[in-house]
Amino acid sequence: TPDFPFMRDVTSWFLTSVTIVGVLLLHREWQHMARCLSRLANNGALVYREQRLSSTFSRLLGVDRMVAGVAPENALNVLVGRVVGTLARRSHRLTLSLIAVSIVLAQLLTLGEQGSLFQTLAPDNLSPAARTLWLNNAYASWWAGSHHVFGYVLYQVLATFAIFIILSFQTAGACAVYVTVAMHFVVEPSADWLNRDGRFGWTPVAYVFRTVVWANALLGATLTVVLVSLGIGNYGWVSGLVVLYIIVIPISIVVPWLAFRRVEKNAKKLRITEIEAAIKSHGLHEEDDIDKLAPYVKEIDRCQSIRIRPLRFGTASFSTYILLAVLPVLLTVAQILFPIEFSGK
Repeated sequence: TPDFPFMRDVTSWFLTSVTIVGVLLLHREWQHMARCLSRLANNGALVYREQRLSSTFSRLLGVDRMVAGVAPENALNVLVGRVVGTLARRSHRLTLSLIAVSIVLAQLLTLGEQGSLFQTLAPDNLSPAARTLWLNNAYASWWAGSHHVFGYVLYQVLATFAIFIILSFQTAGACAVYVTVAMHFVVEPSADWLNRDGRFGWTPVAYVFRTVVWANALLGATLTVVLVSLGIGNYGWVSGLVVLYIIVIPISIVVPWLAFRRVEKNAKKLRITEIEAAIKSHGLHEEDDIDKLAPYVKEIDRCQSIRIRPLRFGTASFSTYILLAVLPVLLTVAQILFPIEFSGK
């Protein structure tokens, strides 16, 4: 029956739960980001460059300007401090902008729900006129419909807050991407060869990446539910979030991969250079000191056999993430190319 009070609105329960989880996940992401770089440095996974890299790209990013005249060992601290300081100065304007965009997107969502919400639940044997009447009655009975002022306002507030959380994730992600790219010019990847954290010092990056992955998977699941609830034919009302999602997904996957793809190779190169320096400092020679060289050779063999994967993710979890990430995109593209009807006429 076209009757949807609050207790029967499973979709709103799901979206409310997702919003709560999103808040906790965003807080966890901020915590991991705040500690990530300092822990990498303490673990020895990041070492400063004796000669900083400089290019047109680094000048465009403002890296050269921010670390000009700074000692190499302090460049990363200065870079991060400048970024944080800029964000702090602009935080009020940024927050107000995010709130304004959230209000607009929430309003578009509620407009799209009028007359189209619950159409996936409409009986299949209705005539077009009866189907329209059923949808109108369903919306009129909905606790958050425009006929119920308190519920409507509450839903608007919750929707605005949920979208604000989504945009906050993307803003934090954009800052993380900037720092990840910028720090390439002042530090280089190494490793904790004692492997005290099980990832050769790269656990902090794994934690950040994991929260980013699950945040995007959560957004993918949310968009999927919203698209199905609205009827994919009404995807235009949430097209802003869909476009944002399509842009963010490749960036959140490709940029970290590009940034950390050479970690293993560079770490091994630095380690072997250290071992060669130790051999030289002890005055050992390949022809005369075979027994004394054995520990060094063994360490080189260990070094060459090790796999360092900062972004390693469990197979099942990554498969789930890919499914959730791709599904809303496929639903939207399918509707554009092959309009889908969910109910009979």
